Amino acid sequence: MTKRHAHEIVADSLRTHILEGRYKPGQRLPSEEALTEEYGVSRNTVRVALNHLTAANLITRRRGSGSYVNSDLGISHSLGNLRSFTVLLRDLGLQPGITEVEVRLDPSPPLEILGFLPSEVAWLVRRVRTGSGSPFALLDSWLPDRIGSRIDPEALTRRQSLYASLAEDLDIKVSEATESIHAEAADEREARVLDVPVGSPLIVIRRWTYDRAGRPVEYTRSAARGDRYRYVVKLRA
Repeated sequence: MTKRHAHEIVADSLRTHILEGRYKPGQRLPSEEALTEEYGVSRNTVRVALNHLTAANLITRRRGSGSYVNSDLGISHSLGNLRSFTVLLRDLGLQPGITEVEVRLDPSPPLEILGFLPSEVAWLVRRVRTGSGSPFALLDSWLPDRIGSRIDPEALTRRQSLYASLAEDLDIKVSEATESIHAEAADEREARVLDVPVGSPLIVIRRWTYDRAGRPVEYTRSAARGDRYRYVVKLRA
């Protein structure tokens, strides 16, 4: 059994208190000093735990004031943070899931991959991501033949994450990505899977991902419910 780090234990405890309502939206969390005493850990451990909750958009840290519970606790993602959907869900205390996994050659890939993937052969990896049993997003990823032909649907289902499957099964680690974000209307399939009316607004993200050597790894289109997912941009003067 893998030993859990102290900051993970603190983060999980605080996350549970937030989601169960002990700390309500807008409420200030106990100070770092108070949390250090409460959990019997170092101040640095508390800060790492709070950083995890900040990345998950559960709290906002205000310099000189403290940490406050956010009002909107839906799935969120900070721009500039290359994390998998699985990690986002876990940071929010939800159980990541994956259903309807499909891996196949795509004879008619989208135009967006032209000039991106290094071969004419494109593999499509299609899946539905869930959080604690509820569908959150539909993900379609196109990969070059050297990668797509080696994706095992059973292994992907077991790993729960394409990035985890790439890293642990194929020794391919993503390093950077470019994303574009759009609002689009749900088509019939998206409406059915995400349980929304046809035409409902979705947040659609297109991502071009590269490995550490700068080689293309995947092009992904994800569609998520607009009322359950948002992007966060943090600006500094």
